[in-house]
Amino acid sequence: MPTDPFGPLGLGGVSPFGPRTPARPPIPEPLEAPRAVMIPEQVTIADDAETLPPAAVDPDARLPRGFAKLSVHRGTDERGRELFWLKGHSGDEALALDSEHARLRPDDIALSNIRQEGFAPTELFLAVADWSDHQERLVRWINDLRARHGADLQLVVWDDTDYDIPWELIHLPADRRHGLAAGILGALVTVVRWTTIRKADASPFGEPAACSGHVLGYYAQTMRRDITVFENFEHRVHLGSGSFLSDLARPDLGAGLVYMGCHATHGSRLYDLRLDSLTWGELNAHTMPALDGQRTLVCLNACQSALMVDNSRRGENMLRGFAELFLRKGAGGCIATSGKVGDDIAHALIRELIRHLCADPEIPVAQALREFRARAAAGLPSPLPRLYTDDGKMDAVGQRQLLPLLYSFMFLYFGHPLTTLRLSARAQEMGA
Repeated sequence: MPTDPFGPLGLGGVSPFGPRTPARPPIPEPLEAPRAVMIPEQVTIADDAETLPPAAVDPDARLPRGFAKLSVHRGTDERGRELFWLKGHSGDEALALDSEHARLRPDDIALSNIRQEGFAPTELFLAVADWSDHQERLVRWINDLRARHGADLQLVVWDDTDYDIPWELIHLPADRRHGLAAGILGALVTVVRWTTIRKADASPFGEPAACSGHVLGYYAQTMRRDITVFENFEHRVHLGSGSFLSDLARPDLGAGLVYMGCHATHGSRLYDLRLDSLTWGELNAHTMPALDGQRTLVCLNACQSALMVDNSRRGENMLRGFAELFLRKGAGGCIATSGKVGDDIAHALIRELIRHLCADPEIPVAQALREFRARAAAGLPSPLPRLYTDDGKMDAVGQRQLLPLLYSFMFLYFGHPLTTLRLSARAQEMGA
């Protein structure tokens, strides 16, 4: 994680949350060419073909009650500009979203822009709010779902773009039709992420994972204080990548959580992706039987580890990234970050997040993350800090007040909305 671009926060153990109060769909993988089939002699061929009655096939109807899926598709216009368009369904034809109007890629609202040479927190927050105001059909659809399902709504954002759109941070307007108050999506609704994974049984709509066991941790030198986050749980600590990879190759490891606290790099090619000293290619080539069976949650406290890369340069019409990699290897879910989080606040946030995840093992990980964001949203300063004071100087103190909120919304969860986590408690040492 990088140094805080707006100076030290001086949290001093205080919670960062404040007081506790029309283009075409993506091209699928090519199928095998059909083979000629010989008809056995004993089979009689009918003179007249029989016409079967029409049968309606509705793949959307298979969604569990309370689940909704927002599909995000990519495309380009005649000028080569990158676009996206949306489709949403919930198993109810009356609650469907089909946005035939494609929109341009909104680069300026990505949370990864919050860095020393990027955009100030107030400006980015206002930019997301302004962008949300132009998503009328989307926010109306979400509010209709909120009215129908209430707190039971589980929204899966299946995003097959590498546009880094902060869906969880969308501002929802008040809805007088349903008596709904305004708010931020990821603090009001359980939102999970997904992307197309070339693995037959990989889906956010199958059986939820029940992750349980000890913690397997890898810590870069600058992130070793994260070890204390798990002081109450069984914990296998690794300070080197070799022994860490060896443990991931153990089929009998029994880890409920794989945690990596380290710096990361991101770019436009897979060659650019790295977790500390481990490249994406090295991790992808490594076998990880420890993750088989979807019994393990992976948590990456590493900058921009949630971002995806368009892999067309390697001849694939799909996205690759660390979250996709660990899910494909068998993880039951993955938490990763979409931007750069300062070292001090990253440690405070991950401590708060793990505490919240483990407070009640029966609560799904995605719900705990929603409550985690809601705590941050409740601490949003009012009025919003201005970027400049009357004398023309940047209000650095005011900008730091927004960082806990924006950083909290950088933590993204990929997986089934009902996946849970139960960590093994550390055995207490017996006194003499």
